[in-house]
Amino acid sequence: MGRQKKLNKARRTRGGDAIRDLAPAWDAAIAEGLMPSGNEVNYRSLLTGEVLSDAIGSDGQLLVDGRELTPAWAAELRETKPAFATLIDVFEEQAAGWTRISEMPPCEHSTCACTH
Repeated sequence: MGRQKKLNKARRTRGGDAIRDLAPAWDAAIAEGLMPSGNEVNYRSLLTGEVLSDAIGSDGQLLVDGRELTPAWAAELRETKPAFATLIDVFEEQAAGWTRISEMPPCEHSTCACTH
């Protein structure tokens, strides 16, 4: 039991540091208007302490580690966080099929309160 508690504490500590390290990037995304708040961020961590975070931005774009997932950013993430390369591939595939809110046609419902 003691060993398991030590392992869990080590995981929380390492993952916690990585999450704290990502906080400035998410604060910048909020300040730039890419997202309304940091409450929507998902954190994915490994036993090694590596963390990858993602959220859907206010315009429907996929944000990863506080930045919009562009091909260049995805390539940089694959280099700096190779353990998450497969997940980054999945994120890119999903995001390629999405339509951003700003690119959607006007709503056709007469009673709808949509903002797009």
